[in-house]
Amino acid sequence: MNPAQKEEAKKKILSDEVFGPLVDQTFSDADTDKSGYIERSELAEVLKGLHFGLGIPAPTNEDIDKELKRLDTNKDGKVSKTEFRVLVKDLALHCIDAL
Repeated sequence: MNPAQKEEAKKKILSDEVFGPLVDQTFSDADTDKSGYIERSELAEVLKGLHFGLGIPAPTNEDIDKELKRLDTNKDGKVSKTEFRVLVKDLALHCIDAL
């Protein structure tokens, strides 16, 4: 994929019609207790699944805590759907850049 195609792919994946449903579905899948938030244990499962799928070592407890701290902008100890959007965006862009 050339740079222009990557930029076009980024625009498409981040468009409201693609990104919104992607976040909604990913968040719903991750929120296993259906509390409306991603708690640390749920975030740990998301991160472990990503690492497994990518074939890299599983995240440590420290890695999970760092990611929770990064995403949890209001410091309530859990990740809202709005905060979760950052993780989904980062992952989507990383995947496109890797092409």
